[in-house]
Amino acid sequence: MKKTKLFLHIGHGKTGTSAIQSALAIASEDLAKRGINYPIQQSLRDRASRLEITSGNWEPTSEASLTNQLLEIAKSNYKNSKIILSSESLFWLVPELIQNKSTWETHIDLHIILAVREIEEMLSSEYQQRVKRHGDAMPLEQFLRARHFVSSHHAKAAEVIELIAQSNITNTIINYSEHKRDISQLIFKLIGAEDLYPTSQMAGAVINRSLSRKELEILITINALYFSRFPWISARISDALIKNQPKLEAQQCKIAKQQLQKVYETNDPYLQTINAFLDSKEQLTSLANLSQEIAQVDSPEQAQKIREEEAISVSLMGDTLLQTLTNESKRKLSNGTVDAIIALSQSGQVSKTTEVELLEVAKENRPQGQKLAQLLERARKELAKP
Repeated sequence: MKKTKLFLHIGHGKTGTSAIQSALAIASEDLAKRGINYPIQQSLRDRASRLEITSGNWEPTSEASLTNQLLEIAKSNYKNSKIILSSESLFWLVPELIQNKSTWETHIDLHIILAVREIEEMLSSEYQQRVKRHGDAMPLEQFLRARHFVSSHHAKAAEVIELIAQSNITNTIINYSEHKRDISQLIFKLIGAEDLYPTSQMAGAVINRSLSRKELEILITINALYFSRFPWISARISDALIKNQPKLEAQQCKIAKQQLQKVYETNDPYLQTINAFLDSKEQLTSLANLSQEIAQVDSPEQAQKIREEEAISVSLMGDTLLQTLTNESKRKLSNGTVDAIIALSQSGQVSKTTEVELLEVAKENRPQGQKLAQLLERARKELAKP
């Protein structure tokens, strides 16, 4: 029986996987005509084709190991197509597959594709994802200390790379930080379909962007105030930002110099392992070549652009929060939540319009509050000023 050529794009997270998966979904019919199968449910294909966030075309299951699932896919490949599977979940499960090579190597011709990323970018993006999707409100410094300065993605990538080398499995390791703009095209080139890349549909596409500095600051405050009561609040607001302002410029979180040194010292063994498999011109920054970054000063034009984008984000976040709290207020808010709404209205982080609207919500739930009535009256007068 002929071996099935299987490309396994295993991520890892925050390395352009959503964009890659959208491009593969859009081109899936053309790829099939070329003899390359990107198996995906129609509903997922449609979502990915609309540049929505999906988890790729493979999901883990408790009923079968990764090895057995891939063997089943290979044995049912009657058309002898090349197959490409893409999922960030594969990154964490692929060691089991590699260790069981003797079980599948007569049926599968495996090519593992792994993207890695500069450690500062990765930790910043991972921290932002915790704030966006999981309601974290801790500062970046606490986030780093809580994980003992270890980058779990780099530690796992080093483990996977070592296993790949020991097992002599075909692989491609890509430095995402050097290929943010063309990583999807690189994947299409690897699978022999460079000319099928959907250039027009993917031009300028930004999927699941990170937050700007101001967005991050405000969302952390909102998480601290509301997440315990509304555990979906961070996802609701971040989704609104990404959907309505997908191309707003994000900013990387800055790690303090002393902690940055600790990060590189702690993760240096992993970085050395990864760099051994990258071209010398595309290696990740490691302890050996770490240099002090020179502070960048924004031009007047860039500073103005940032201010304008911040104003858009603050307004959008305020409106989304207001809509959420207004809907919740119909069920009568608790005293603690009313206090939190008042605190947010006075935080200086919302527009005058949003301040009035928040205070109105609070007043509906606390109609006898005299101090609240005074705050609302004052806010309305401020809003009415020309």
